Amino acid sequence: MTFSSLDKKFTVKISEDCIDSILSYIRIAGRYETGGILMGQYSTNLDIATIKNITGPPSDSKGGRTWFKRGIKGLKMIIDRFWEQKTYYLGEWHFHPNAAPNPSLQDKKQMSEIAISPDYNCPEPILLIIGGNYRDYELSFCVTDRLGITVQLFRNLI
Repeated sequence: MTFSSLDKKFTVKISEDCIDSILSYIRIAGRYETGGILMGQYSTNLDIATIKNITGPPSDSKGGRTWFKRGIKGLKMIIDRFWEQKTYYLGEWHFHPNAAPNPSLQDKKQMSEIAISPDYNCPEPILLIIGGNYRDYELSFCVTDRLGITVQLFRNLI
């Protein structure tokens, strides 16, 4: 699946296998929010990000029916291992159970913080939100640019 901004400045590609992995975490979470990180690669001219792998929630993550705080336990080791394979941190994913996949103000704030943080080294982080449940869901992608502006991406049907 491919999602792009209206001006085609940002494009994200994700495989059905990655979506299926996310859905398995959602099935386990049930009525609670969950999430993880997106790992992948950029095209040579940096306009296309391809999500190659996702993680589930680290063991120190916390979540409720309307909130999720992704933990960090074990992520550095995973990120370092993927870095050696030229696969990089691209952003975050999380689940809004039985709700629309729209980014909240907290989601936008978190992505703005990631965009400017030298710890993440990710100036244009991607946010994937899945709303609904593991059988009936909607995907929403957005990118937060270096100025903290959130840009919605739309599915390319071609």
